[in-house]
Formats: sequence, C-alpha cells, structure tokens
Amino acid sequence: MIQRFVEIYLNDLDHAQRYMIALIGSLMIILACFKLWPVSPPEKAEFQDFSSNEEILIDNAIITQQADSPPPPPKPMVPVPVPNDEIIPEEIEFPDIEDFSPEESLSELPGRGETSGKAQLVGDPQTAPMLLKIVEPTVPQAVKDRNIKAQIDVTFLVGADGTVEDAFISEIRLFEGDTYRVVEQIGYGLLEATVEAALKWRFTPARQDGEPVRTYVENSFNIGF
Repeated sequence: MIQRFVEIYLNDLDHAQRYMIALIGSLMIILACFKLWPVSPPEKAEFQDFSSNEEILIDNAIITQQADSPPPPPKPMVPVPVPNDEIIPEEIEFPDIEDFSPEESLSELPGRGETSGKAQLVGDPQTAPMLLKIVEPTVPQAVKDRNIKAQIDVTFLVGADGTVEDAFISEIRLFEGDTYRVVEQIGYGLLEATVEAALKWRFTPARQDGEPVRTYVENSFNIGF
C-alpha cells in the first residue's frame, strides 16, 4: 500500500499537488510531536507546618498626632515717619543760570544794577526773573508748639536790580490732616517773619527788549511740614 501511494505520488500527481501533500504531512507530524510529547507531572509543594507554641508579642500601637505648627511671627510694623523738621534760616546761593546773558556786566548783577525807581514795571516780561537766593523764615516757637502746618503764598515785587522791593501775603492755606482751609490770619508773628524772609530773596532781573525791568513773581513757604 505504501508502495502504491508512492507510485501515485510520483507518477500521477503534478508538482503543486505533491507540494500540498508534503506540507500537510509536515503539519501532521508537528502536531503529533506536540500531542505525544511526554509531560512530567508538577512537583508537589511540601507542606510546612509553621504552627508552634511561640507567642508573638505586639506592642500596643501609640497613636501620635502632629503638633500644630507655631503661628507665623507677626508682620513687622512699618515705621510711620513723624515730621519733626525745624525750619532753619539759611541762605542758599544758586550757581549761574543758563539764561544769564554773558554780555551782562558786573554792574547789572543783583544789588548793583540800576535803581528800581527808574525801571519800567512789566506784568509779563519777555525774560522772567530767575531765583538766586532763598531765605527761610524764622518760625516762632509758639507755631512749633502748636504743630501748625501751613502753606503761605507770597507775591514778590522784583526790582530791576534783582532785589525784592516789596512782598505781601496773597493766600494762606492752613492744613488739618489731609485737608486744608484758606484763612486770613494765623497769628503768633508767623506772617511777619515770612514777609521779612521774602524781602531777603534775590533774583536775576526780568528783561524786556534786553533791558532790566520790574515785575511780580509768586512763591510759597511751607511751614511745619
């Protein structure tokens, strides 16, 4: 029978049929190997008796609780500046100003120029007077004791030689906290001291068409700040 199968395989079948039969036979042999392969039985795990008469002591669990974190340190206090400045009479000499014409001779400097009585009074001169020297008023002790805070506006009549011919109080603002009110008088000799200091200010003279003239300027004195 095997010989007959061989003859049919070699003589009657073409190449494709022989290839398919060989493939099927190979697969059957592989399946037979997997099926008939001897399998060793699994090893039995040995049972170990852990039972004994030993006692295992377990300490009582201690329940701990994390302590509350200490409170944060308080924020540092921001120091509040308390104004305790005192106004000290001081003469401040300013350097030469850019607008000061180099053609001006020494005779035209403040205090050495033409007499103010011969100069023209101009309300809005072409060249305004420039400040050269400031004198702060001497604040009376009574004003300091009462902690008076005020802004005093002063109008200056600047002469042709740069000196202050006249000065008068134009407005007084008396401060109380963050607010202020306009008053007519403060007292304690403060206004008199302010006008006295204003008369000592010095300016470069105002000029109109190149000539020194008289004119008015305004400035303020801060008291108690």
